Amino acid sequence: MTTRPKRLPELDQRDHRILDLVQRDGKLAQAEIARRVGLSTAAVNERLRKLERAGVIRRWGAIVNPRAVGAGLTAFVEVFIEHPRSEPAFIAKLLALDEVQECHHITGEFSLLIKVRVRDIEGLQRLLLEELNPMEGVRQTRTSLVLSTVKEESFVPTGAKGETA
Repeated sequence: MTTRPKRLPELDQRDHRILDLVQRDGKLAQAEIARRVGLSTAAVNERLRKLERAGVIRRWGAIVNPRAVGAGLTAFVEVFIEHPRSEPAFIAKLLALDEVQECHHITGEFSLLIKVRVRDIEGLQRLLLEELNPMEGVRQTRTSLVLSTVKEESFVPTGAKGETA
């Protein structure tokens, strides 16, 4: 069962600039955004609400240092699902696990690639042996531990032109 992506609206250059700004600083005042993009504060507020309603802005939040909250181990787990009928239940289970940060359908030998964050190796072992591997349809997993992270961003390039800083 695959869901179709929601049709996203056409964005103009000001929308791109607004998105660039709020990604870099989610606490930036709307009046300051308005100044930088050449609109009124009310116009920026309306654009932000429209971008949220349309699903362009998926949510607002803080980006937390994982080590500061005891989630110091990052791993990537490749999952081989034997049959497509098993995938919806598996994905529903993943959506309920806070340790799972990302899940991607991939090409190659495996079906899915998931990024997980856990406290330690015991937490990873528990996640794999008690949560993921026992799921119906999971034939195999392959796990890679992250030794260190050089770059990790949530910023999505918008192609914004003009001054955004």
